[in-house]
Amino acid sequence: MTTRTRLLCAALLAAVGMGACTRQTETATAESETLNVTDWTDKTELYMEYPPLVAGQTALFAVHLTKLDDFKPVTAGRASVEFAPEAGGQPKTIAGPEPSRPGAFRVEGAPPAAGRYRWALVLEAPGLAVRHDLGMITVFADLQAANAEAARGHADDPAAIVYLKEQQWTNEFATSPVQEADVRTSVRVPATVHPLPGGEAIVAAPAAGRLMADRLPSIGDQVRADAILARLEPRLVVSADRATLAADVAEAQAALDGARVEQTRAERLLADRAVPARRVEDARRGTTVAEVRLRAAEARLAQRDETLRTGGGTAAGNAFALRAPIGGRITEVMATLGASYDEGAPLFKIARIDAVELEAHVPAADAALVRDLITGVVLEIPGRTEPLPLRFHHVHDPGVLDQTTRALPVQMEVDNRDRLLLIGQAVTAVLYTGGKQRMTVVPRAAVLMEAGRPYVFVQIGGERFARRFVDIATRDGDVVGIKAGVKPGDRVVTRGAYEVQLASAAKGLSAEGHVH
Repeated sequence: MTTRTRLLCAALLAAVGMGACTRQTETATAESETLNVTDWTDKTELYMEYPPLVAGQTALFAVHLTKLDDFKPVTAGRASVEFAPEAGGQPKTIAGPEPSRPGAFRVEGAPPAAGRYRWALVLEAPGLAVRHDLGMITVFADLQAANAEAARGHADDPAAIVYLKEQQWTNEFATSPVQEADVRTSVRVPATVHPLPGGEAIVAAPAAGRLMADRLPSIGDQVRADAILARLEPRLVVSADRATLAADVAEAQAALDGARVEQTRAERLLADRAVPARRVEDARRGTTVAEVRLRAAEARLAQRDETLRTGGGTAAGNAFALRAPIGGRITEVMATLGASYDEGAPLFKIARIDAVELEAHVPAADAALVRDLITGVVLEIPGRTEPLPLRFHHVHDPGVLDQTTRALPVQMEVDNRDRLLLIGQAVTAVLYTGGKQRMTVVPRAAVLMEAGRPYVFVQIGGERFARRFVDIATRDGDVVGIKAGVKPGDRVVTRGAYEVQLASAAKGLSAEGHVH
């Protein structure tokens, strides 16, 4: 039970972007304290304000009822407060009318005779019948005793954040109870994204020459395996002048003519049985060699003529086609159109991106837990609000610790057809190991971060919240395992935390109360 603190309407509404205000300033009196109680069933949340109860004196119970399926106000029905004597007997019920406005019910009447009672708030509404059992309460014989007992309650938490029911009903808002559950054990480790083995290739110059292409590929272009990226026109390999090359052609032509004459003469003598058949075979081989030498001499002369004509380094049709050895994305272009390159010079770099390798750096202490036991992997990526589940296979490790990180590099092939992972990216990997442990859990949506520290907003009353920093033990799908900071039975904000945060900046403004 705490004294109700109120905020200045105009300032608070400016902070959270609300509309019209329906509140009035509450005048504190020396005669009476204002108490409150918060309770939940599986269907509704009750937040009720009331004075210390004195036999024979009329009390106003300001009842706020919220539906837990959508966290909107109950808009119809009748609420009543029931008092059942501790020693037994007929209970007394104080009934109220329909709500004065959505969610706000007035129940007014005199409580029963002084004594101890089990009390409850009962709601009868269309399609909704709810009973909130509120435990024991004392009805006092006089106001002085009632106020003295109320004053002995606990003081307000100065760090509490006030976020009113009208704000909760108007904005996006939801809470969820902290529970215990069995969650998968996991190891949270740093990881990096690499190309698959064989998933990266460099296209180099196969010979010294000049690079030519109709269009030079750009970084980021997607290419298929065996696609032509450019052409390389090899340099002229003979340094002789044209007269020498022309003489070589003439000499080769003369040699070919002589070889043909010798072949014809040998074939005629063989027909006259004047020479053995081997003489003809030798003559034919001589003719073939002479023909090859002539073609080579002509090609050298033509190559030189083409080089001088185009300024390049090849005769027509003598260029190398530079093909992509793998399909993927071009990550580097080192080539320039028309530039000359030596043999082996790198020209293009291609990486496969539809599948990548994830390397998780597992501390030595967790290596035995992780090796061969990984059943699931999700990634926490900076700038991404939701963890990314992975499709993976072929988990392996070298069996030795990395000398720099002193961690075991566990590697796995990861499906990246959605292209959400970038080669070289640093991420945090959560490796699930198949085991389960029971622990306190909260919904993932409840956990926020401030300067790298996780925290949640805990609802400590109907309209009061506290920020609690938590220690995360594990993450499993939509829940987060908590080591410290909250306990089962607490309720945490899962939707509307930003508005609660804004309300915390409005503390210290003037107090005011509900209109009922």
